[in-house]
Amino acid sequence: MVIDKSNMRQVLTDFPQQCREGMGLAKGVTVKGQFNNILVCGMGGSAIAGDLLKMYVTDKPVYVVKDYRIPDFVDQHTLVFAVSYSGNTEETLSTLVEAKNRGAKVVGITTGGQLADLADTLIKVPAGLQPRNAVGYLFFPIIGILYNSGIIEVKNNDLNEMLKVVGDINYFDEKGKELAMKIKDKTAIIYSSATLGACAYRFKCEINENAKSPAFFHVFPEMCHNEIVGFEGMERSKFVILLVRNRSDHERIKKRMEVCKDLFEERVDVEEMTSLGDSLLAKMFSIIYLGDWTSYHLAMWKRIDPTPVHVIENLKRALG
Repeated sequence: MVIDKSNMRQVLTDFPQQCREGMGLAKGVTVKGQFNNILVCGMGGSAIAGDLLKMYVTDKPVYVVKDYRIPDFVDQHTLVFAVSYSGNTEETLSTLVEAKNRGAKVVGITTGGQLADLADTLIKVPAGLQPRNAVGYLFFPIIGILYNSGIIEVKNNDLNEMLKVVGDINYFDEKGKELAMKIKDKTAIIYSSATLGACAYRFKCEINENAKSPAFFHVFPEMCHNEIVGFEGMERSKFVILLVRNRSDHERIKKRMEVCKDLFEERVDVEEMTSLGDSLLAKMFSIIYLGDWTSYHLAMWKRIDPTPVHVIENLKRALG
């Protein structure tokens, strides 16, 4: 019996090439204007592009909207990226129309749909994937346009290192299977520093959507001020911690992780992973790719087809 009916395994294997192609989608595309801030509007698997951008760009104001409305500050000096893989996400279309009404410059990133007709500037991405599997097509055109327009700096060496890191497909396949076997029927809780918080969130969402399992995430140091108390009521048989390490983390964050690991292990098992590479891009995508493979193998262990998301589709139908 075939479990992976839509062949997500091949989609994951093709991911390094997707990133290469995503980098090329913005070739020659620029935006003109004086922009005080950047807004990324999207939902679900499309919105992760905004989360990653906010984490990657630290010298410009970047805001992510996952809602029907945009902030009051949005005006003609705001550069808006409306990201919807389908092009018909109702929340994103709502924000796009409102942004245009306020005079903002809107760049659409999509396979088509209504968004393609409304955006001022359009990046058309290849169709045929689940939105969550298209992060390479959705993220890299954004940084490409920002670079082309002189808004941010992107180093070729960083891009090349990232591609080299995710190019080791066998490593991520095997490591993902190893982590999945540690999780099995437990609820995974992913912890990282805030510097990789969007990657920890993505990891959690992939377990939700691919393995159809609950999962949660939080970041250091904030979790030390609230969530850690909840471990007093946790059981080893029900939970497992996935601890994301980053060699570039603040020394006090590293210390907190060491102390907290000992506290965690009094109640639950802890599995560690370390982001790979020297550049932030490499570190980000090493954790993203590992999360994709881990969630895939967890789905295989549970004998669940990872691609369909029937609950989301049923919700959309109910909303009309």
